[in-house]
Amino acid sequence: MGSLNKMSLKKSFLVILVVSLLIAVILSLLAIGICDAVIDKLNFSGKIPATDIDSDLISSAGQEVVIQNENGNLDISTSYYSYRIEPYYTILSVVKIAVPIIILIISLICADVIFYKVKLKKPLDILHRGAEQIQQQNLDFEIAVCSKDELGELCEAFEIMRKTLFSNNQALWSKVEERKRLNAAFAHDLRTPLTVLKGQSEVLMKYAPQMSDEKVISTAEMMGRHITRLENYVNTMNNLQRLEDIAIQMQTVSVRDVVKQMQLKGASVCKDIEFILQNKTNRETVYVDIPLVMQVYENLLANAVRFAHSQVIVTIDTYDEMLILTVADNGKGFTPKDLSNATKPFYKVGNETDNEHYGMGLNICKLLCEKHDGYLNLSNFNGAKVVAAFKS
Repeated sequence: MGSLNKMSLKKSFLVILVVSLLIAVILSLLAIGICDAVIDKLNFSGKIPATDIDSDLISSAGQEVVIQNENGNLDISTSYYSYRIEPYYTILSVVKIAVPIIILIISLICADVIFYKVKLKKPLDILHRGAEQIQQQNLDFEIAVCSKDELGELCEAFEIMRKTLFSNNQALWSKVEERKRLNAAFAHDLRTPLTVLKGQSEVLMKYAPQMSDEKVISTAEMMGRHITRLENYVNTMNNLQRLEDIAIQMQTVSVRDVVKQMQLKGASVCKDIEFILQNKTNRETVYVDIPLVMQVYENLLANAVRFAHSQVIVTIDTYDEMLILTVADNGKGFTPKDLSNATKPFYKVGNETDNEHYGMGLNICKLLCEKHDGYLNLSNFNGAKVVAAFKS
Protein backbone atom coordinates (compact mmCIF):
# COMPACT_ATOMS: atom_id res chain seq x y z
CA MET A 1 0.00 0.00 0.00
CA GLY A 2 2.87 2.36 0.75
CA SER A 3 4.24 2.01 -2.76
CA LEU A 4 0.78 2.66 -4.22
CA ASN A 5 0.63 6.00 -2.36
CA LYS A 6 3.72 7.12 -4.25
CA MET A 7 2.26 6.23 -7.67
CA SER A 8 0.12 8.45 -9.86
CA LEU A 9 -3.60 7.74 -10.06
CA LYS A 10 -3.29 6.30 -13.58
CA LYS A 11 -0.36 4.04 -12.74
CA SER A 12 -1.83 2.81 -9.45
CA PHE A 13 -5.18 2.08 -11.11
CA LEU A 14 -3.38 0.12 -13.84
CA VAL A 15 -1.39 -1.87 -11.26
CA ILE A 16 -4.49 -2.70 -9.20
CA LEU A 17 -6.41 -3.66 -12.35
CA VAL A 18 -3.63 -5.91 -13.70
CA VAL A 19 -3.17 -7.66 -10.35
CA SER A 20 -6.94 -8.18 -10.04
CA LEU A 21 -7.14 -9.62 -13.56
CA LEU A 22 -4.20 -11.93 -12.92
CA ILE A 23 -5.87 -13.21 -9.76
CA ALA A 24 -9.13 -13.59 -11.71
CA VAL A 25 -7.34 -15.60 -14.44
CA ILE A 26 -5.69 -17.87 -11.88
CA LEU A 27 -8.96 -18.47 -10.02
CA SER A 28 -10.80 -19.02 -13.30
CA LEU A 29 -8.27 -21.64 -14.45
CA LEU A 30 -8.51 -23.29 -11.06
CA ALA A 31 -12.31 -23.35 -11.25
CA ILE A 32 -12.24 -24.74 -14.80
CA GLY A 33 -9.82 -27.43 -13.69
CA ILE A 34 -12.07 -28.42 -10.81
CA CYS A 35 -15.09 -28.55 -13.11
CA ASP A 36 -13.18 -30.72 -15.61
CA ALA A 37 -12.14 -33.08 -12.83
CA VAL A 38 -15.70 -33.47 -11.62
CA ILE A 39 -16.96 -33.97 -15.19
CA ASP A 40 -14.37 -36.71 -15.67
CA LYS A 41 -15.75 -38.42 -12.59
CA LEU A 42 -19.25 -38.36 -14.06
CA ASN A 43 -18.11 -39.76 -17.43
CA PHE A 44 -17.62 -43.55 -17.83
CA SER A 45 -15.89 -45.09 -20.81
CA GLY A 46 -14.20 -48.33 -21.52
CA LYS A 47 -13.82 -51.42 -23.72
CA ILE A 48 -16.72 -53.76 -23.10
CA PRO A 49 -18.19 -56.10 -25.66
CA ALA A 50 -21.33 -54.77 -27.20
CA THR A 51 -23.11 -57.94 -26.27
CA ASP A 52 -22.72 -56.95 -22.63
CA ILE A 53 -24.54 -53.67 -23.20
CA ASP A 54 -28.08 -54.48 -22.38
CA SER A 55 -31.01 -52.93 -20.72
CA ASP A 56 -29.76 -53.92 -17.29
CA LEU A 57 -26.58 -51.89 -17.82
CA ILE A 58 -28.56 -48.93 -18.99
CA SER A 59 -30.97 -49.10 -16.09
CA SER A 60 -28.11 -49.48 -13.61
CA ALA A 61 -27.01 -45.91 -14.32
CA GLY A 62 -30.12 -44.64 -12.59
CA GLN A 63 -30.26 -41.64 -14.99
CA GLU A 64 -30.63 -41.07 -18.67
CA VAL A 65 -27.71 -42.72 -20.43
CA VAL A 66 -26.29 -41.90 -23.82
CA ILE A 67 -24.30 -44.71 -25.43
CA GLN A 68 -21.71 -43.77 -28.03
CA ASN A 69 -18.92 -45.44 -29.87
CA GLU A 70 -15.43 -43.99 -30.20
CA ASN A 71 -16.56 -41.60 -32.92
CA GLY A 72 -19.52 -40.32 -30.92
CA ASN A 73 -22.07 -42.13 -33.05
CA LEU A 74 -25.10 -43.64 -31.40
CA ASP A 75 -24.27 -47.13 -32.45
CA ILE A 76 -24.26 -49.87 -29.82
CA SER A 77 -23.04 -52.51 -32.22
CA THR A 78 -19.38 -51.67 -31.58
CA SER A 79 -17.18 -53.08 -28.87
CA TYR A 80 -16.48 -49.64 -27.39
CA TYR A 81 -18.87 -47.39 -25.57
CA SER A 82 -19.16 -44.45 -23.12
CA TYR A 83 -22.00 -42.92 -21.25
CA ARG A 84 -22.58 -39.81 -19.11
CA ILE A 85 -25.18 -38.79 -16.57
CA GLU A 86 -26.76 -36.01 -18.60
CA PRO A 87 -28.24 -33.51 -16.01
CA TYR A 88 -25.07 -33.20 -13.89
CA TYR A 89 -22.90 -32.91 -16.95
CA THR A 90 -24.99 -30.03 -18.27
CA ILE A 91 -24.92 -28.19 -14.95
CA LEU A 92 -21.14 -28.51 -14.62
CA SER A 93 -20.69 -27.34 -18.20
CA VAL A 94 -22.69 -24.20 -17.43
CA VAL A 95 -20.76 -23.69 -14.20
CA LYS A 96 -17.51 -24.11 -16.10
CA ILE A 97 -18.49 -21.15 -18.32
CA ALA A 98 -20.23 -18.97 -15.71
CA VAL A 99 -17.65 -19.14 -12.89
CA PRO A 100 -14.84 -17.36 -14.83
CA ILE A 101 -17.28 -14.59 -15.80
CA ILE A 102 -18.41 -14.20 -12.19
CA ILE A 103 -14.79 -14.20 -10.99
CA LEU A 104 -13.92 -11.50 -13.55
CA ILE A 105 -16.82 -9.30 -12.44
CA ILE A 106 -15.92 -9.75 -8.76
CA SER A 107 -12.26 -8.95 -9.48
CA LEU A 108 -13.21 -5.72 -11.25
CA ILE A 109 -15.45 -4.71 -8.35
CA CYS A 110 -12.65 -5.51 -5.89
CA ALA A 111 -10.19 -3.47 -7.98
CA ASP A 112 -12.60 -0.54 -7.89
CA VAL A 113 -13.10 -0.80 -4.11
CA ILE A 114 -9.36 -1.16 -3.44
CA PHE A 115 -8.52 1.79 -5.70
CA TYR A 116 -11.11 3.97 -3.95
CA LYS A 117 -10.00 3.00 -0.43
CA VAL A 118 -6.28 3.25 -1.13
CA LYS A 119 -6.14 6.28 -3.45
CA LEU A 120 -9.35 8.29 -3.19
CA LYS A 121 -11.07 7.92 0.18
CA LYS A 122 -8.52 9.59 2.48
CA PRO A 123 -7.68 12.65 0.32
CA LEU A 124 -11.35 13.20 -0.53
CA ASP A 125 -12.23 13.07 3.19
CA ILE A 126 -9.43 15.54 3.95
CA LEU A 127 -10.57 17.94 1.22
CA HIS A 128 -14.20 17.62 2.31
CA ARG A 129 -13.38 18.41 5.95
CA GLY A 130 -11.18 21.30 4.84
CA ALA A 131 -13.96 22.74 2.69
CA GLU A 132 -16.36 22.49 5.65
CA GLN A 133 -13.89 24.33 7.90
CA ILE A 134 -13.43 27.10 5.35
CA GLN A 135 -17.20 27.32 4.87
CA GLN A 136 -17.49 27.87 8.63
CA GLN A 137 -14.84 30.62 8.31
CA ASN A 138 -12.37 28.64 10.39
CA LEU A 139 -8.92 28.81 8.80
CA ASP A 140 -6.88 27.81 11.85
CA PHE A 141 -6.33 24.19 10.85
CA GLU A 142 -3.97 22.18 8.65
CA ILE A 143 -4.65 20.08 5.58
CA ALA A 144 -2.45 16.98 5.60
CA VAL A 145 -0.74 15.85 2.41
CA CYS A 146 -1.43 12.11 2.51
CA SER A 147 0.14 10.98 -0.78
CA LYS A 148 2.40 12.03 -3.61
CA ASP A 149 -0.09 11.55 -6.45
CA GLU A 150 -2.38 14.06 -8.14
CA LEU A 151 -4.78 14.15 -5.18
CA GLY A 152 -1.83 14.71 -2.85
CA GLU A 153 -0.81 17.66 -5.01
CA LEU A 154 -4.40 18.89 -4.84
CA CYS A 155 -4.31 18.65 -1.02
CA GLU A 156 -1.02 20.56 -1.04
CA ALA A 157 -2.51 23.25 -3.28
CA PHE A 158 -5.55 23.38 -0.98
CA GLU A 159 -3.24 23.85 2.02
CA ILE A 160 -1.41 26.67 0.24
CA MET A 161 -4.77 28.30 -0.50
CA ARG A 162 -5.78 27.92 3.17
CA LYS A 163 -2.51 29.48 4.35
CA THR A 164 -2.97 32.34 1.91
CA LEU A 165 -6.53 32.93 3.06
CA PHE A 166 -5.42 32.73 6.69
CA SER A 167 -2.60 35.19 6.07
CA ASN A 168 -4.90 37.56 4.17
CA ASN A 169 -7.51 37.37 6.91
CA GLN A 170 -4.90 38.10 9.54
CA ALA A 171 -3.64 41.05 7.51
CA LEU A 172 -7.20 42.26 7.06
CA TRP A 173 -7.95 41.97 10.76
CA SER A 174 -4.69 43.73 11.55
CA LYS A 175 -5.72 46.56 9.28
CA VAL A 176 -9.14 46.69 10.92
CA GLU A 177 -7.57 46.77 14.38
CA GLU A 178 -5.06 49.36 13.21
CA ARG A 179 -7.90 51.44 11.82
CA LYS A 180 -9.73 51.16 15.15
CA ARG A 181 -6.62 52.29 17.03
CA LEU A 182 -6.10 55.08 14.54
CA ASN A 183 -9.69 56.30 14.92
CA ALA A 184 -9.43 56.05 18.71
CA ALA A 185 -6.19 58.04 18.73
CA PHE A 186 -7.64 60.55 16.29
CA ALA A 187 -10.74 60.98 18.47
CA HIS A 188 -8.57 61.34 21.57
CA ASP A 189 -6.39 64.04 20.01
CA LEU A 190 -9.42 65.87 18.64
CA ARG A 191 -10.93 66.06 22.10
CA THR A 192 -8.48 68.71 23.36
CA PRO A 193 -8.98 71.36 20.62
CA LEU A 194 -12.72 70.71 20.56
CA THR A 195 -12.90 71.17 24.34
CA VAL A 196 -10.95 74.43 24.09
CA LEU A 197 -13.12 75.70 21.24
CA LYS A 198 -16.29 74.81 23.12
CA GLY A 199 -15.05 76.55 26.27
CA GLN A 200 -13.93 79.67 24.46
CA SER A 201 -17.16 79.91 22.49
CA GLU A 202 -19.14 79.69 25.74
CA VAL A 203 -16.96 82.39 27.25
CA LEU A 204 -17.54 84.65 24.27
CA MET A 205 -21.27 84.05 24.29
CA LYS A 206 -21.54 84.78 28.00
CA TYR A 207 -18.95 87.47 28.66
CA ALA A 208 -18.28 89.11 25.29
CA PRO A 209 -20.06 92.38 26.20
CA GLN A 210 -17.93 92.77 29.33
CA MET A 211 -14.65 91.69 27.69
CA SER A 212 -12.11 94.17 26.35
CA ASP A 213 -11.28 94.28 22.68
CA GLU A 214 -7.82 92.84 23.40
CA LYS A 215 -9.34 89.88 25.29
CA VAL A 216 -11.82 89.17 22.50
CA ILE A 217 -9.03 89.28 19.90
CA SER A 218 -6.85 86.99 22.05
CA THR A 219 -9.70 84.49 22.45
CA ALA A 220 -10.44 84.58 18.73
CA GLU A 221 -6.75 83.98 17.94
CA MET A 222 -6.69 80.99 20.31
CA MET A 223 -9.79 79.58 18.66
CA GLY A 224 -8.19 80.14 15.24
CA ARG A 225 -5.07 78.17 16.28
CA HIS A 226 -7.16 75.25 17.46
CA ILE A 227 -9.25 75.34 14.28
CA THR A 228 -6.01 75.18 12.27
CA ARG A 229 -4.93 72.27 14.40
CA LEU A 230 -8.19 70.47 13.62
CA GLU A 231 -7.72 71.13 9.92
CA ASN A 232 -4.20 69.68 10.10
CA TYR A 233 -5.53 66.59 11.84
CA VAL A 234 -8.12 66.09 9.11
CA ASN A 235 -5.51 66.59 6.38
CA THR A 236 -3.23 64.08 8.11
CA MET A 237 -6.00 61.48 8.16
CA ASN A 238 -6.78 62.12 4.50
CA ASN A 239 -3.11 61.76 3.56
CA LEU A 240 -2.89 58.53 5.51
CA GLN A 241 -5.90 57.13 3.66
CA ARG A 242 -4.31 58.04 0.34
CA LEU A 243 -1.08 56.32 1.41
CA GLU A 244 -2.96 53.08 2.08
CA ASP A 245 -4.41 53.21 -1.43
CA ILE A 246 -1.17 54.19 -3.14
CA ALA A 247 0.04 51.94 -5.99
CA ILE A 248 3.70 50.96 -6.03
CA GLN A 249 5.43 51.99 -9.28
CA MET A 250 8.80 50.26 -9.53
CA GLN A 251 11.52 51.51 -11.80
CA THR A 252 15.24 50.95 -12.28
CA VAL A 253 17.23 53.88 -10.90
CA SER A 254 20.91 54.54 -10.55
CA VAL A 255 22.32 54.18 -7.03
CA ARG A 256 24.46 57.23 -7.76
CA ASP A 257 21.32 59.29 -8.43
CA VAL A 258 19.67 58.03 -5.24
CA VAL A 259 22.75 58.93 -3.21
CA LYS A 260 22.85 62.36 -4.81
CA GLN A 261 19.21 63.08 -3.98
CA MET A 262 19.68 61.94 -0.39
CA GLN A 263 22.87 63.97 -0.03
CA LEU A 264 21.16 67.15 -1.20
CA LYS A 265 18.14 66.55 1.04
CA GLY A 266 20.30 65.77 4.04
CA ALA A 267 22.45 68.84 3.57
CA SER A 268 19.36 71.09 3.39
CA VAL A 269 17.66 69.56 6.47
CA CYS A 270 20.74 69.14 8.71
CA LYS A 271 21.80 72.79 8.75
CA ASP A 272 23.19 72.95 12.28
CA ILE A 273 23.95 69.23 12.63
CA GLU A 274 26.74 67.16 11.12
CA PHE A 275 25.36 65.01 8.29
CA ILE A 276 27.18 61.88 7.10
CA LEU A 277 26.01 59.75 4.16
CA GLN A 278 27.62 56.34 3.60
CA ASN A 279 27.11 54.29 0.44
CA LYS A 280 28.01 50.63 1.16
CA THR A 281 26.30 48.96 -1.78
CA ASN A 282 28.22 47.52 -4.72
CA ARG A 283 25.22 47.61 -7.02
CA GLU A 284 24.96 50.23 -9.71
CA THR A 285 21.14 50.21 -9.94
CA VAL A 286 18.16 49.33 -7.78
CA TYR A 287 14.59 48.50 -8.76
CA VAL A 288 12.36 50.56 -6.42
CA ASP A 289 9.62 53.18 -6.22
CA ILE A 290 12.00 56.08 -5.74
CA PRO A 291 9.37 58.72 -4.70
CA LEU A 292 8.17 56.34 -1.97
CA VAL A 293 11.72 55.64 -0.80
CA MET A 294 12.47 59.36 -0.66
CA GLN A 295 9.29 60.03 1.31
CA VAL A 296 10.36 57.48 3.92
CA TYR A 297 13.88 58.92 3.94
CA GLU A 298 12.61 62.47 4.48
CA ASN A 299 10.40 61.40 7.39
CA LEU A 300 13.22 59.46 9.07
CA LEU A 301 15.66 62.29 8.47
CA ALA A 302 13.28 64.86 9.99
CA ASN A 303 12.84 62.69 13.10
CA ALA A 304 16.59 62.17 13.46
CA VAL A 305 17.27 65.91 13.22
CA ARG A 306 14.70 66.64 15.95
CA PHE A 307 16.34 64.32 18.47
CA ALA A 308 20.04 64.37 17.46
CA HIS A 309 22.58 66.11 19.64
CA SER A 310 25.14 66.84 16.96
CA GLN A 311 25.22 64.17 14.28
CA VAL A 312 23.02 62.23 11.86
CA ILE A 313 24.42 59.25 9.91
CA VAL A 314 22.63 57.79 6.88
CA THR A 315 23.74 54.48 5.35
CA ILE A 316 22.64 52.96 2.03
CA ASP A 317 23.21 49.26 1.46
CA THR A 318 21.72 46.29 -0.41
CA TYR A 319 21.25 42.77 0.89
CA ASP A 320 19.32 39.78 -0.42
CA GLU A 321 17.37 41.78 -3.05
CA MET A 322 16.53 44.48 -0.51
CA LEU A 323 17.51 48.14 -0.43
CA ILE A 324 18.48 48.91 3.17
CA LEU A 325 18.29 52.51 4.37
CA THR A 326 19.62 53.22 7.89
CA VAL A 327 19.15 56.57 9.63
CA ALA A 328 20.87 57.00 13.01
CA ASP A 329 21.39 59.94 15.34
CA ASN A 330 23.48 60.46 18.48
CA GLY A 331 20.57 61.54 20.64
CA LYS A 332 19.25 59.82 23.76
CA GLY A 333 17.70 56.99 21.70
CA PHE A 334 14.41 55.17 22.09
CA THR A 335 12.97 54.18 25.44
CA PRO A 336 11.50 50.65 25.79
CA LYS A 337 8.06 52.22 25.50
CA ASP A 338 9.12 54.06 22.34
CA LEU A 339 10.39 50.85 20.74
CA SER A 340 7.00 49.21 21.32
CA ASN A 341 4.77 52.12 20.34
CA ALA A 342 6.69 54.55 18.13
CA THR A 343 5.23 53.16 14.90
CA LYS A 344 1.66 53.46 16.16
CA PRO A 345 -0.39 56.42 14.90
CA PHE A 346 -0.37 59.67 16.90
CA TYR A 347 2.32 58.40 19.28
CA LYS A 348 4.56 61.01 20.87
CA VAL A 349 7.47 60.62 23.25
CA GLY A 350 6.76 61.49 26.85
CA ASN A 351 8.35 64.97 26.88
CA GLU A 352 7.25 66.03 23.40
CA THR A 353 4.85 68.98 23.46
CA ASP A 354 5.23 70.25 19.91
CA ASN A 355 1.71 70.47 18.51
CA GLU A 356 3.05 70.71 14.97
CA HIS A 357 3.98 67.03 15.09
CA TYR A 358 1.18 64.51 15.36
CA GLY A 359 3.20 61.36 15.91
CA MET A 360 2.46 59.97 12.42
CA GLY A 361 5.93 60.03 10.86
CA LEU A 362 7.12 56.54 11.81
CA ASN A 363 3.64 55.10 11.28
CA ILE A 364 3.66 56.44 7.72
CA CYS A 365 7.19 55.08 7.16
CA LYS A 366 6.14 51.64 8.40
CA LEU A 367 3.09 51.67 6.13
CA LEU A 368 5.12 52.67 3.07
CA CYS A 369 7.86 50.10 3.73
CA GLU A 370 5.30 47.31 4.02
CA LYS A 371 3.62 48.51 0.82
CA HIS A 372 7.04 48.08 -0.81
CA ASP A 373 7.32 44.49 0.56
CA GLY A 374 9.82 45.64 3.16
CA TYR A 375 9.87 46.49 6.83
CA LEU A 376 10.77 49.16 9.39
CA ASN A 377 12.93 48.30 12.40
CA LEU A 378 13.70 50.50 15.42
CA SER A 379 16.69 50.02 17.75
CA ASN A 380 19.35 51.85 19.76
CA PHE A 381 23.03 52.12 18.90
CA ASN A 382 24.78 55.13 20.44
CA GLY A 383 21.43 56.84 19.95
CA ALA A 384 18.35 56.07 17.91
CA LYS A 385 18.68 53.85 14.86
CA VAL A 386 15.94 53.18 12.29
CA VAL A 387 16.32 50.67 9.45
CA ALA A 388 13.96 50.91 6.48
CA ALA A 389 14.03 48.04 3.98
CA PHE A 390 12.50 48.02 0.49
CA LYS A 391 12.12 45.10 -1.92
CA SER A 392 14.48 45.80 -4.81
